[in-house]
Formats: sequence, C-alpha cells, structure tokens
Amino acid sequence: RRGEMKVLICSDSHKRLDIFQKVIDRELPEVVIFAGDHSTDALDMSYVYSGIKFFIVRGNTDYFDRDTSDELVIELEKEKILLVHGHLFGVKSYMSELEKEAESDGVSMCIFGHTHIPYYKEKNKIKYINPGAMQNGNYAIWEGRKIELRNVVNKYKN
Repeated sequence: RRGEMKVLICSDSHKRLDIFQKVIDRELPEVVIFAGDHSTDALDMSYVYSGIKFFIVRGNTDYFDRDTSDELVIELEKEKILLVHGHLFGVKSYMSELEKEAESDGVSMCIFGHTHIPYYKEKNKIKYINPGAMQNGNYAIWEGRKIELRNVVNKYKN
C-alpha cells in the first residue's frame, strides 16, 4: 500500500477553516487539490500544513485573489489533471463546455467545484470529479486507483 500518494480533493470551503482543518487532520494527505471559492482558505492551510503540497485555483468568489490562476493543468501520479472552479464553463447548467476543455487539453482527470454537489463520472476515458462543498464537509480522497467521495460532518456517509 505504501508508495501510493494520498490526495485530498476539495473546493468551496467558504471560510469554514474548522472543517478544512478537521479533514486534513483526519485524512493526513500528502497533496491537497483545491478547486476554488475561498482560495485564501487553501492558502492559509498551505502555511499551517507546510509539509503538504497544495494546488489551488480561484473561484467566482475569489475577487481579491490576484495570485492564483483560474485554471491549472498538473501532472500527478501519472495522471494529467485539469483543475478549474467550473463557473467559467457553466457547470451549474451543463457539463459540455468543461468536457470540451478537458478533451482539448488531453487530460485524464478533470477536477472542478462550484455546484456544491459531489459528482464523479468517467466519460471518454476522462474522470470528472467534483468533491462537493468543503463548507458542508464534502471532499474526495484519491489514493492509488481509487477515488472516494466522503463527508466529514455526516457520519452516515463513509
């Protein structure tokens, strides 16, 4: 089992640093991927947990974040990943624009947020992951070949 990196995928923390911290302390990830909305929360966490590598994009509420980009393409665990918040692709209404972007970027995984609804789907060999809103305790864990949607608040959901 060792050798597999544990990655926390999250988004939309909306100032709930208490939940963010609880999830990091519970899961002890080596990497955190944050898909926007209160990117400053993720930046704050990156200072607190300096041993963890953070990848962060801006969301639609991150008006004052001039340092973080709207979109990142990263390579992790042999996957090429598109990381966006989703608002610029209209993900609350449809997935087609985001799917087009992911396909043209040639990624194998696309991580987004914005809708606050956990979502996992594989289409045309691309995994689409929305961890849901961290402010509601929703997040995803990616370890090895497995991606699991989890919730830290509701104990009846893994």
